[in-house]
Amino acid sequence: MSSPVIKPSFDPYPDTLVSAAHRLERGDVSSRSLVEHCLEKIETCENARAAYTSDFSPERARQYADAADRVRAKGYHASPWAGLPISIKDLFDIRGQITRAGSLILADRPPALADAQAIEPLRATGFLFIGRTQMTEFAYSGLGLNPHAPQPWNTLVDDMKAVPGGSSSGGAVSVATGAALATIGSDTGGSCRIPAALNALTGFKPTAGRISRAGMIPLSPSFDSVGSIAQDVTDCALLDHLMSGGTPAEWNPPEPVDGNLRLLLPTSFIRDDADAQILAVFETVLRHLENGGITIVRQPLPLLQDIADLNIQAQVVAAEAFHFFHDDLIHHAGQIDPRVSERMMTGEHIGVQTLRQLFIERQRLIARFNADMTGFDAMICPTSPVLPPAIEACANTDTYARYNRLVLRNPSLANLLDGCSFSLPLNWKGLPAGIMLTACNGQDRKLQCIARRCETRLKA
Repeated sequence: MSSPVIKPSFDPYPDTLVSAAHRLERGDVSSRSLVEHCLEKIETCENARAAYTSDFSPERARQYADAADRVRAKGYHASPWAGLPISIKDLFDIRGQITRAGSLILADRPPALADAQAIEPLRATGFLFIGRTQMTEFAYSGLGLNPHAPQPWNTLVDDMKAVPGGSSSGGAVSVATGAALATIGSDTGGSCRIPAALNALTGFKPTAGRISRAGMIPLSPSFDSVGSIAQDVTDCALLDHLMSGGTPAEWNPPEPVDGNLRLLLPTSFIRDDADAQILAVFETVLRHLENGGITIVRQPLPLLQDIADLNIQAQVVAAEAFHFFHDDLIHHAGQIDPRVSERMMTGEHIGVQTLRQLFIERQRLIARFNADMTGFDAMICPTSPVLPPAIEACANTDTYARYNRLVLRNPSLANLLDGCSFSLPLNWKGLPAGIMLTACNGQDRKLQCIARRCETRLKA
């Protein structure tokens, strides 16, 4: 399929996690050479460097790579993925490092004594953490902007610096520029899938309870989930397998689902205020999927408008974020990005009774969605209905709010409905947008196979 936008000017590492592991096993590459490729990108590409926080250490990365190579040379390794460089979002604890969550006010925290529980199995498996990545402060935005640190930008839009998507902005840019093979992020309303879509990558949000969030600075415990961004579905599934408690020996790559695949395409809401360019390419992609034997059923889904009218997620996230960061908002308000603090402050007056009713309504919506999805394997829609705006344009408060609302709108459905969701590149030539697949709670492995089917077709 042809691309309607400029092709990317960067040169990402050609290997996925899985293919790099095979090359390590054959001796075609070393962990040190993989790391040196990432370090070269960071040194020579300003955007790749901006993706990482200030505590990035090239020497530390080299030492870990050399250690992995020495162990492998002796015939011992923790897994096929030992020595592969990945990046970690700055809200996960990493032993011996300070977790800042993109905020100045957390810079004086003591270093973490242990890895976050989601990170523990990755270290045990031998992954090399090349660095911590930039993010929206406290993960509270879908645009990926943060005034406190060097600002990474979109890797596909060459005529201006456009937003990278967030809140896992640095993570996506690190993968897209070849400065990491994959990244671990969080997803409260699309924070893995939005930056994946805007940088032509694959992002996965699992069912929220699938992966432990212990050792992760929360935004909203009701909606937070631990996800990943990588070059393809298999890499995301691998990371999900390990973080959710699977062992290397138990790993089997997801196979494209066989037989009739039925996807539900809602005919309203998800297309509202969408860019014409995205809708045109989205329809082209849909026809390509249908020509590959995938059934796409277009019909109304009134549930989605009810979700918009109730506005449950925005209220719950604001209330939970306000109460968690209450002391910081009171004592350090001037040090917090006002675009973040102002949204948090809207949760101050949301009381317990209101929250209780919102939680009840949410459970009703989840039940309705599960019923509406009977006979369908997944729901399909654009990840973001809009192309990424210029960073400069988002200095305007109204422009920032409008785009933030739009990029979050479709992905946040999976968080509200406690489902699982993939974003695949809308086309494989560089369009900064994505196609999203969402399934019901607990159907993560099934959705991985569905996504593999769609991915395989889109690459055909």
